[in-house]
Amino acid sequence: MSALVEGEASRSTVLLRSLVDWAVNTEASSRSSALIRIGLAILFWSRWAGELTLFSSHGALELALSLNFFAATTMLFIGLSSRVAAAWAGVVAMAMYYYFGQQLGREPWTHHHTYLLAMAALLLALTPCGRSYSLDRYLAVTRAARERRACPAERGNVWGLRMIVIQMSVLYFYSAFDKTQSGFLSGARLEHIVLWFYAGSDYPAMPSFPTMAMLTAVAVVVLEYALAFGLPLRRTRRYLLPLGIAFHLTIYVTLPVYTFSATMLLLYLAYLDPDRVHRVIDRMQCVDGVPRIQP
Repeated sequence: MSALVEGEASRSTVLLRSLVDWAVNTEASSRSSALIRIGLAILFWSRWAGELTLFSSHGALELALSLNFFAATTMLFIGLSSRVAAAWAGVVAMAMYYYFGQQLGREPWTHHHTYLLAMAALLLALTPCGRSYSLDRYLAVTRAARERRACPAERGNVWGLRMIVIQMSVLYFYSAFDKTQSGFLSGARLEHIVLWFYAGSDYPAMPSFPTMAMLTAVAVVVLEYALAFGLPLRRTRRYLLPLGIAFHLTIYVTLPVYTFSATMLLLYLAYLDPDRVHRVIDRMQCVDGVPRIQP
């Protein structure tokens, strides 16, 4: 009996150690983090740059917000003090969400895509996002060449990517949990969405429309639960990634949730093995006209 208990304790210890290693002790390529960094800067600009131009600012507070926004996101895009820039951009987005949105009543800034972008930027600050495709990288390589040292490795602790994975799983779970009630599962909310954006006041003439709405609603909930628990697992990820991508592309082209959908698609990079992403990029590059094929 004691041997059985000791065996169970040993397996639990090994599992816990593996989880800790996955979460906070993994070193890998920095290219995934760098691609997310560049993509987040573009998403920040596409969503808010038009609203935060200096001539649109009213008063010192909004002017300060605009200056901080453009300074942080520009540094994020070019990769100058990349981790500081990521944290800075995340703090700016949090200020937009909580203070300007929740407190001052700028309602469009209270939406979930604002919070997601803010959290993504803050978690990106925990990654080696400046060690690839950045001005930080250029300066480091230049300094190494001047000092006749080897180029710095494009590697670092990627625990920030693991935190993004956990954040996305939590998001999927609570999105599905919120929909797990009769109002959504019956298809009524989807019917309302179709009427609001497509059909107007005329109810669709298709006899099967209510049934289609109900089946689609159930499929959405099942898929979101599956993405919450299955995407972090290597065995199920290969099957769920295409479904998740198709899901968000469908939402992107059918509903006005462009920023959220694009952000989720960008953050799917966090699910991929960073070293494998590195090797795929290497395969697409040639040196002296010779493809660099790696196993």
